[in-house]
Amino acid sequence: MNKKPVVLRSIFAILVLIVFLVSMYPLHQKDFYKTFDAMLVNKNDSVVQSVIKLAKDKQEKDKNLYPSIALEDAANEKNVSLADYIKPSIVKNHNVSGNKDVISVVRRNMAGSIRLGLDLNGGVEFFLELIPDASLKNVKEGDKPKDLDADYEHYRDVAIETLRRRLESQGIYESEISPAGQRYISLKVPVVTKEEKIRLLNLIKMSASLQFRLVHVDNDRLVQEYQANPEAFQIPVGYEKMETVEHASKSAVGSARDNKAPVKRTFFVDRLPQMDGKGIVSAGPTMDQFGQKQINLSFNQAYAKMFSDTTRQNVGRLLAIVLDGKLYSAPRVNAAIDGGHAQITGDFSTEEAKTLADALVGGSIPAKVEVRAMFDTDPTLGKETVRDGIYSGLIGTVLVMIFMAVYYLRAGMIANISLIANAVMLLGALAAFDVTLTLPGIAGVILTLGMAVDANVLIYERIREELKNNKTVQNAIDIGFDKAFSAIFDSNLTTLIVAAILMWLGTGAINGFAITLAIGIFTTMFSAVFLTRLLFDLMTKYTKVKDLKMNHFIKETNFDFLKWLKPAIIFSITISVIFIGVAIFKGSHVLSVDFTGGTQLMVDYEKQVPQDAISAFLSKQGYENKVSYKSSGNVDGKKKLEIVIRNKTAENQESKNMSGKIVDELKAAFPDAKFSGGEEKTLGALIGKEFMKSSVLAILLAFVAMILYMSLRFEFSYSIAANIAVIHDIIVGVGAYILIGGQLSLQVVAAILTLIGFSLNDTIVNYDRIRENLKLMKNKTYKDIINASINQTLSRTILTSATVFIVLLVQLIFGGIAIRDFVFVMLIGVITGTYSSIYIAGPVVAYWHKPGNLNVKD
Repeated sequence: MNKKPVVLRSIFAILVLIVFLVSMYPLHQKDFYKTFDAMLVNKNDSVVQSVIKLAKDKQEKDKNLYPSIALEDAANEKNVSLADYIKPSIVKNHNVSGNKDVISVVRRNMAGSIRLGLDLNGGVEFFLELIPDASLKNVKEGDKPKDLDADYEHYRDVAIETLRRRLESQGIYESEISPAGQRYISLKVPVVTKEEKIRLLNLIKMSASLQFRLVHVDNDRLVQEYQANPEAFQIPVGYEKMETVEHASKSAVGSARDNKAPVKRTFFVDRLPQMDGKGIVSAGPTMDQFGQKQINLSFNQAYAKMFSDTTRQNVGRLLAIVLDGKLYSAPRVNAAIDGGHAQITGDFSTEEAKTLADALVGGSIPAKVEVRAMFDTDPTLGKETVRDGIYSGLIGTVLVMIFMAVYYLRAGMIANISLIANAVMLLGALAAFDVTLTLPGIAGVILTLGMAVDANVLIYERIREELKNNKTVQNAIDIGFDKAFSAIFDSNLTTLIVAAILMWLGTGAINGFAITLAIGIFTTMFSAVFLTRLLFDLMTKYTKVKDLKMNHFIKETNFDFLKWLKPAIIFSITISVIFIGVAIFKGSHVLSVDFTGGTQLMVDYEKQVPQDAISAFLSKQGYENKVSYKSSGNVDGKKKLEIVIRNKTAENQESKNMSGKIVDELKAAFPDAKFSGGEEKTLGALIGKEFMKSSVLAILLAFVAMILYMSLRFEFSYSIAANIAVIHDIIVGVGAYILIGGQLSLQVVAAILTLIGFSLNDTIVNYDRIRENLKLMKNKTYKDIINASINQTLSRTILTSATVFIVLLVQLIFGGIAIRDFVFVMLIGVITGTYSSIYIAGPVVAYWHKPGNLNVKD
């Protein structure tokens, strides 16, 4: 690598960093009040200034209060319409009609380059009702009749996952979707502007039920009879009258059309479809040669054959294309269509075509979706909680950088420069891919940076070994990078395979996590391998480097790790059984409200109390809870306190008047708030059956992929041992958290996925050294080689675990409750991951092999 021109590599690195810097600008949100000032006609208007002063006074009294909430409350208190004081062009361009619209525009204009989640920036909640579509009831699907009323819960779960996929098509992965009562769904999305809300509203309301139906064989005659005497005409049994606006001449599905003026046409269409659109794998809006919008469809293999058979059996017939009960076109089938492609033409705008295409790819909903209410939601975390979470992560990262500078000296400074570049690229990529960032997501990003140091540690320890063998600085650098590369490549590629499978099959937060994981892998490889090497080459080329000094706190060791193999295995099995037993004993109590759902209470109030204070109080009373504020989308919509409760005690769970009891307790604890009301309804789990099914399948396939890849790169025994170690780390990490009273939540799921990558990384580094030593130590047993390899990598193992541990420990102590689940499981996972890479992964391989059997792939 060092033979390549340094100048060209430097230019390339600078260009890459510039691209990511541009992508991440502006990273920070602009000041809320300065952004608001820029929208005003007269910044010095006394009325507006009095509102701003009152808002700032409110924030001074309540440090958790966001400026957007404070300004809206202040304006409402003074009965001031902010829309009257902002520039007319803003009112016109954004259709501003009230204080909520003004706040929405301010939040949009002040936003940074990265979309913030519900916890950091709030968003909107749609309250949806699912009404079974009569046209879909009792329609045959193979031999099974479809009856939405008989199996409503199943179709509701399908609808939830379909909505989740539609949001993913818009780059939104951090939504909250859950059942709310018998026929309702609560959908919370981190969008704040009116334009985004309207676009999502249109996307949500679509059933996206695509059907291909035959037109009556005597359609022309029937149309003539109908037009002659509409009142006396009787529609044939099994058919319905539908109308469309299309070009006068239309030849065939997917064929060219004459450019004629559009006319209204009538068709008598079979009520039963020949096929539906469930097999659509891609759809995109285009424009034909005559300038008319159309949506190109592609089917999967099964549906492509079905479409081919349908068109082959109905050559000469008109085939109606019906979407959500609306007839878009009815072209004549001139020949069988075998390509698995079709087009929908119609009178729609480019945005409508894009929305239709996204809905079709996301899948159809076997019900009509009615939006019964829309609420604006405040950030679910208090301002101080967010600040603590971010600062704790930054402090941990700075401590790691200090450690690297002190331990590796000049090389450590190079690692720190690469770490900063990694952070720039990671944030730029998150902005470019429109990834939604939550507070746990920020903790994950910071943890990714902490783990990225591992590649530098691995390289530097290799360089240290070569310097010890009296190599020159340049040779030591060359050999160190070459020898470390295989371990870095294998560990990152294995994790990338996991990320790819999670992106392919996962949905919602799982998919979002996979995207962030994949981005982190690419930025780490670029910064730790390419950029670090470039900086070393620049250093050796333009400065005199006679020696590359590094501190060495962890001296060479010669422990007989395998001596403790049996006690370690007994210990691991025992503790795993204990943790599994504890989880079984606790039963459903190990599941958080994310998995179980709960009771939603909507409480009125006069004075806003910080969410953190309410949540802490309810926890002390024995209620597992989530607290947030929201208001209706109306101009003068009254704000409400939303509390989602999953009781921790059986007595409370059986209470028939939970809302009254909780409101009374809140009144006593916070008298100034003047809580009242307490509308109560059941809220389903955020993690439904379909979500669980897709997530479990994705994780299982990820394990299979890891086994296959590691079997190719090492041996089958290595892959099995590595997966045993990963499973062990997950059981111990999650089990320890459950033992102290923790529960499974979405944060814990994210921690499990992160732990898989960390555990694999540790194990593969040891495997890489074992693979190398198998070629060098010809007369040694597997036991001796594994012992030697673990001792040789022990320094790197301890240093990497220590750097990650520092970041996590600081976040656990100072980061607050919002990221506690994620951080605690990862903290235990780092400890057990280090243990398993030494006492499980390697020893299991040694136990697998008989003495003398030293077969391993290069």
